[in-house]
Amino acid sequence: MKPQRGKTPRKRTASSPREYEPVEVYCRIRPLDNPEDSVCIKAISIDTVELVPPESAATRNGQIKEYQFKFCHVFDEYASQKAVFEYVSLPLVEDLVFGRNGLLFTYGITSSGKTYTMTGTPQDPGILPRCLDVLFNSIQDLQAKKYVFRPDKLNGFEVQSEADAMLERQRRDIMPGLTTPRTPYEKPDVPENERVRDQTRIDDVDEDNNYAVFVSYIEIYNNYIYDLLEELPYDPITGYKPPQSKILRTDNSDNMYVHNCVEIEVKTTEEAFEVFYKGQKRRKVAHTSLNAESSRSHSVFNIRLVQAPLDTRGEEVVQDPEKIYISQLSLVDLAGSERTNRTRNAGDRLREAGNINQSLMTLRSCLELLRENQKSGANKMVPYRDSRLTHLFKNYFDGDGKVRMIVCVNPRADEYEETIHVMKFAEMSQEVLVTRSQQVNFNTGFTPGRRRMHQQYAEKMERQPEIPLTPLLPPLSCSLGPPFPLLELVQPTDDKTLANLSMCLDERMKRRQVLLQDFQQRAERFRSHLVEFERNYERMGGKTTELEAALAQEKAARLRIESRMRAAERKAEESIRRVKDLEKENQALTLKVQDKNWKIQVEKTEKERLKSDFQTRLNMNNKQWEKNLEKIKLQVEAEAEAQLEEKERKLDILRDIVNNDETPRKAPRPAPKPRTYTTPGVSIQSARSEVDMSSIGAVRSKVTRNATTPGVPVNRIPAAKSMYNLNQVAATSASAKKAPVPYNTRYHRRSKSSSSAADIWLDHKPAGSVDTNTVLQPKLGKKRSVSKLEIRDTRDVSKYCLTHQEQDSNDELVTKIIKGDVIPTAAGGTAVVFKDVEILKQTSPGSRKRRSSGPPSVPAPEEWTDVETRCSIAIEGHSKRNKRSDV
Repeated sequence: MKPQRGKTPRKRTASSPREYEPVEVYCRIRPLDNPEDSVCIKAISIDTVELVPPESAATRNGQIKEYQFKFCHVFDEYASQKAVFEYVSLPLVEDLVFGRNGLLFTYGITSSGKTYTMTGTPQDPGILPRCLDVLFNSIQDLQAKKYVFRPDKLNGFEVQSEADAMLERQRRDIMPGLTTPRTPYEKPDVPENERVRDQTRIDDVDEDNNYAVFVSYIEIYNNYIYDLLEELPYDPITGYKPPQSKILRTDNSDNMYVHNCVEIEVKTTEEAFEVFYKGQKRRKVAHTSLNAESSRSHSVFNIRLVQAPLDTRGEEVVQDPEKIYISQLSLVDLAGSERTNRTRNAGDRLREAGNINQSLMTLRSCLELLRENQKSGANKMVPYRDSRLTHLFKNYFDGDGKVRMIVCVNPRADEYEETIHVMKFAEMSQEVLVTRSQQVNFNTGFTPGRRRMHQQYAEKMERQPEIPLTPLLPPLSCSLGPPFPLLELVQPTDDKTLANLSMCLDERMKRRQVLLQDFQQRAERFRSHLVEFERNYERMGGKTTELEAALAQEKAARLRIESRMRAAERKAEESIRRVKDLEKENQALTLKVQDKNWKIQVEKTEKERLKSDFQTRLNMNNKQWEKNLEKIKLQVEAEAEAQLEEKERKLDILRDIVNNDETPRKAPRPAPKPRTYTTPGVSIQSARSEVDMSSIGAVRSKVTRNATTPGVPVNRIPAAKSMYNLNQVAATSASAKKAPVPYNTRYHRRSKSSSSAADIWLDHKPAGSVDTNTVLQPKLGKKRSVSKLEIRDTRDVSKYCLTHQEQDSNDELVTKIIKGDVIPTAAGGTAVVFKDVEILKQTSPGSRKRRSSGPPSVPAPEEWTDVETRCSIAIEGHSKRNKRSDV
C-alpha cells in the first residue's frame, strides 16, 4: 500500500478570530559560588527583582539608582529544578500532547546557568530530561509501532500500514543486526539507575489516537546551521570529513524548517537520551576566563509529536493525511553574551563571541520592531533574515505557538553592567504579543473508546479456549406465574378461552397471597432485627465514649510525634544545607585553583608569545642589517671594480712593453673581466684577475660592523680574527653600478723606488707551515711575522704576504705565496688588494731508470709567446709568477 503523507496543520486565516497573549518571561537567579561575594540583584517578591548597582559602578549626580523589573515569576537561588519545570515547561508539554506548538529558550550572559537550567545533571535533571519523562509517561501505552510514521524530508510525515511498517522494521533494524552488531550511542558515565526520573503524567490524553515521537538536534555556530545527529562520512586516509552546513526552507504551510535534518524516532526516554548525548558530544564548547565549558553556539533540541486517530475497529491508524496532526516543542539553549575585555578572547574565540553577540542583537532588534509595529500600528519589516536564529523561529513570533523565555542571572556585582542590559531586554520582550494557539479538535466522528473495546475483545478471544461460557441464570422465584394465555375470542360460543383465563387469574391470586404472607414474615423478621440492633446500639453507647476518649489521646500522642518529626526534619534539612554549603565552598575553592592554574597557563602563553614576537623582530632587524650591509658591499665592489679596471689597463700596457722587447708584438689581449671576492663586512679585491683564486686557502680576518642604525655606512672594516674561505666568495655582478672608489685622501701612491724601502710587510705564516729551505724565497724588506691575524696587525703595514701550503694530486707539497697591498678604506678600515701569486712546487728526483727515447714534452720555440712562458722553469721547482687564469 502506498503510504499517505500528513502535513503540519495550516495557520489560521484572517477570517478566524485572533486572540493575543504576551511573550511569557521568567527570571531565575543563580546561586553564588562564593557566599561572601557581593550581589547586585535580589528577589523582593514572587514576580519582582531589584537591581542595585555596586559601589564601583558609575552613578549620576553622586546618587545610586536602583531598578526594579517585573516578570511572570521569579525563581530565587533556592528554587529547585522541578519547581522551574512545573511552572514553566509542564504547560508546554501539555500543549504538545494536545496538538499545539511551543518555544522555550534560555537567555542571559555567559556563566549565568542557562545550560544547567536546560539540561541539569543526572541526579537533578533540568527542563529537557523532564519534558521527555513526562511525555513518555503520558503516551507510553498509546504509541504506534515503529515506522508507521516516517518523515518525508519536507517537514511532513507519511503514514503507512502495519504490514509495510513491519517490512521496514525487518529491513532497517532486524536484517542489519544479523550481519553487523549495532553500536549504540555513547552514554555518560553515570549509571542509568542513578538518574532521577520525573513521574509526572498528563491526564485526559486521547486514548483513541496513536502517537510517535521524533527528535532532532541542531546547533547554530558562527551563523551556520549544523546537524549534530548527522553521520559523517569516513575516509580511511583523511578520517572523518567535516560537517556541512544546512539551509532553511519553507514547507507548503509556510513553516520554516532545516532542510535534510536527521529526525530519529524514539520510543522511550532512554532512546531519546542516547540521541541527546550523541549530539551533545559534538556541540561546540570551549574554555574562557569566565566559564570552563562555555557554549560557543546556540543549540536547538526539537521534539515533534505525530498523532493520528485509529479506525472504527480500533486496530490501525486511519490512512487519511488530513487527520494527521504534528506538534513541535523547541528547547533552545542560547549562547551567553560576553565582553571581550572580560573574557580576553582571541582568535577563534573572539570570532565566535562576535557572531554570538550579533545574533542576540538581531533577536533583540526583531522583538523591538514587533513591539513597535503592534503599538503604533506600523508595518515595518522585521529583519528575521539577518540571523539564522531569528529566521528559524520566525513562525513562532508570527503566531504559530506559545513562546516562553527564562532569563538566567548571575547575581555577582561584577556582572552588573551586562546584567542591566539583559534585564531591560527581558522586560521589553514581555510587551511583544503573539497569537494565542487554539485547541486542536481531534473529533473524527468515530465511536469513542474503540481502542479499549478492541483490547477487551482481543483479551476475551484469548481467554475463550481456557474459560467456557457460563449458562443463563433461571427466572426469578418471585414471579406471579406463567404469562397470560391467548385472550382473543374467535367465536361467541368459545368457553375454553374464558375458562383458561379464569384459571390463570385464580393461580395468580393464590401466588399473590403466598407472596404477601412471605413479605409480611420477612418484614416482621427485619423489624425484630432492627429492634435488636437499636438495643445493641444503646448498649454500645458507653463504649463509644470510651473509644472516643482513647482516640483523642492517641491523636494528641500522634501530634507530639509529628512535632518531633518536624523538628528532626528541620535538623536534617539544616545538616543537608550545611553539607551543601561545604560542597559549594569546596567547589568554589576548586574553581579558584583551576582559575589560578589557568592564569598561570595564560601568563606562560603570553610570555611565549612575547618571546616569539621578540625573536621575530630580532630576525627582521637582522635581515634589515643584512640588506643595508649588502647595499654597502655592492657600493664598495663597484668602486673596487673601477679601480681594478684601471690597474688592469696599466698592467696590459706594461705587459705589452715587456713583450715587445723580446718577442714579436702580438695583438693586445682584451681586458679581462675583473673579479671581486667579498665576504660579509670585508672586501678582498684582486688586482690580477687571472690568478686562480680557488687555489688560495683561507684568509683569517675579523669584521667589525657598525651596530648603530640600519643604512649607516660601516665606520671600520678591519682585517682581523674571523676565518673566511676564499673558495666560497662570489663574483660581483658585471651590471653593478660604476662609482668612484672611496679612498682615504691621506693615502697617496708613491713610486716604486721610493715606496719599496718604506714598505712594511705583514708576513702571515699559519701555524704548522713546513719550511722548504730553498733559494726561492720571497724578498721582503721590513716585515712583521704573525701566525694568527689580530686587529692591531693590519694598522701600520702596507704590504701583505700569505704563505699557503697544500698537496696536489701526486701527494707533492705545493707552496703558494700570495702578495697584496694593504690600503685604507673610505670607511676607516683596511682592505687587501691581491696582486701576485707565486707557486713553488718540489718534486722527488725519481729513479735512475732509462727514459724512453721519445721527444721531450717541451713546447716548441714557435709556441713561446711571452716572458712568463719562457721563464717558467726554475732550478728547484716550477714557478708561475703573474700567471693569468680564466677561472
